Amino acid sequence: MYQLLIVDDETSVVDSLALTIPWEDYGIEEVHRAYSAHEALQIATKHSVDIMITDIRMPEMDGLELIERVRHFSRKIRCIILSGHDEFEYAQKAILHKTMNYLLKPVDVGELIRSVETAIQDIEREWAEISSYQRIKHALHANKPLLQNQLLNDLLQKKPMPPEVLQERLAMLDISFRSADPFVLMVVRLEEDFSGYDLHSLSLLEFAVTNIGEEVFQELFELWHCITEQGYLVFLIKSTDNHALPMIDSCAVKLQNHVQKYLKGSLSICLSSVRNFPDTLSDLYHASVSAINRNVGRNKSYFITLDDTAVSAQPRSIINLHEPPLLPSLLETGNWDEALAKIRRILSIGDPNTNLSGDQLFTILLYLSSSLSLSLSAEDGTIEDQFGDEFDLLLRKKSQLSGQRIYDWAEKMVYAIRAKASNQMEDSHQLIASKVRTFIQEHLAEGISLQTVADYIGLHPVYLSKVYKTVTSETIGDYLYRIRMERATHLLRHTDLKITEISSQLGFLAPPHFIKIFKKHYGSTPQEFRNK
Repeated sequence: MYQLLIVDDETSVVDSLALTIPWEDYGIEEVHRAYSAHEALQIATKHSVDIMITDIRMPEMDGLELIERVRHFSRKIRCIILSGHDEFEYAQKAILHKTMNYLLKPVDVGELIRSVETAIQDIEREWAEISSYQRIKHALHANKPLLQNQLLNDLLQKKPMPPEVLQERLAMLDISFRSADPFVLMVVRLEEDFSGYDLHSLSLLEFAVTNIGEEVFQELFELWHCITEQGYLVFLIKSTDNHALPMIDSCAVKLQNHVQKYLKGSLSICLSSVRNFPDTLSDLYHASVSAINRNVGRNKSYFITLDDTAVSAQPRSIINLHEPPLLPSLLETGNWDEALAKIRRILSIGDPNTNLSGDQLFTILLYLSSSLSLSLSAEDGTIEDQFGDEFDLLLRKKSQLSGQRIYDWAEKMVYAIRAKASNQMEDSHQLIASKVRTFIQEHLAEGISLQTVADYIGLHPVYLSKVYKTVTSETIGDYLYRIRMERATHLLRHTDLKITEISSQLGFLAPPHFIKIFKKHYGSTPQEFRNK
């Protein structure tokens, strides 16, 4: 809750604003009243005033000077000026003094309340930024795990790093691994059981799996771990006791069991043989990822070592992306349901007999993105922006690719394209209806028919009639009849034109026909209507 100070040398103004507005409804806990600038200074020094509303012209000190003096001991106070003078010089000075608003008397209460609410929002935004800054400072203080994660990622990606620089960074980050230390590489993939989570929530799961891993291995081993951009969890495992290394397999199985029990999901794990740090670290990682990709879709949770990968991979199902009808054609013609059905067939959604590998899923993702991009408009931003953050995560977190995740993203894209196309169609129909009305109004004296209008618009008469009726809820004939009758009454009232001349201007072939239609509509002849 906030405190408000109202300052004016007119007592009635202060009391009216303080007592007639329910300030508590707008977040104001206490309202202070001051009838002079000096009284306002005394109140501001004793109370934690958040917002000050002040008159600009007061006898002993004007509002601008008051604001300047108050800000010496209350820098964050928000100020709103009231003035009976709409003078540029005052307004300019008010801007220089960083006032929230410059309101003219007599005060519009609604505008004043909105100004106070804006001031409160500004205060809250500033404190949110301050607290956020404190959180950032705290995060920076605890950034060592992030730097450890980044260093291991750099090594996995084979970024050039002289041995002396590596040793310096290892020591600086309190990482116990040193040159020639024996280690085992463990690469972990979160399996389909976690598909109910969005890709952002998976970061929390990755953190949880990492914590369980540390708990399982810490008694016998030292760990250095990271999460790669592709979403794999990578652990370097070493022990000062070489006799403990054969125990790594059982610890890895225990990690799988704990994740299944506590996180209700499965892990796939690939272990390397014992190597010396940091030799072949990058090659080991990429070989492990390849081994995992070859097993995606075949098993829900598996445990392999790189030695097992010498076995040739089983034949994979072939995905036919170019079987008619083609996806771009379905999107272009607006066959939305068939487009989604096509995507489901490509991804084998609902087909338990088809298992797609990680590489196949990635190929499908690229195909879908290419097809969908053809239906996007540059007016709506870049393709990257329209695809959204989720697509970027799908590209980067390749370890988390699944048919269902890809389909969910593609479905949202198809719905967005359909909505855009529907809006464009509606706008197009509105434009057609507008052209019809304009043509009729400008050519009323001519013999207008549905065919005449259709020829002008460039559409088939039947289709034009349907579009116009959908947009306006009346037929083109109804509109033509209505506009003729309205124009007829106007000419009868405001001109001295003869009935025959009016009939001609309205496009009637003969005056008797006009008189008959007019009488049927208004219950009197044109002349009788004029005489009235």
